[in-house]
Amino acid sequence: MAHDPAVLLARVRKAAKGTPYTVTGTADGFELVAEVLSPPGARGRRRPETLTHRVALDAAGGTYRVTDTRVPVPGAPEEAGDRRSLLTGFGRRPDAPEQPGTEGHRIVDEAAAGLGWTRVRSPLERPGVVLAALLGFCVLLLVVALVLLL
Repeated sequence: MAHDPAVLLARVRKAAKGTPYTVTGTADGFELVAEVLSPPGARGRRRPETLTHRVALDAAGGTYRVTDTRVPVPGAPEEAGDRRSLLTGFGRRPDAPEQPGTEGHRIVDEAAAGLGWTRVRSPLERPGVVLAALLGFCVLLLVVALVLLL
């Protein structure tokens, strides 16, 4: 069963109303674009960025893939933030309930799920796969070191 990209695009546009996102159709899907503040840097400063979620659709398979890009807004000044240190709570999460960009993923995922689309994720997006690969590599290094020593 083929899925209709136009229906998904219409649903995403409807869900994006009232959010900072603009939705634009592309040849292979669509993009959600918003201006957000970057995560705080070392001195707590944040910089305006253009956040783009590129959504590539495979209508025959009913799947989609989301790729994010962040580009600093040219000439935009940094905004002062909280200076944090170990004494003032360095590492505490900001009071904002969600990080910039998660709303865009939620909009796409909810609209797609309602129409039967499935999100395809890169293996690198799954922390368990990355951790297992890293652990496997460490074990391989240990075995090679033991063989060379014996």
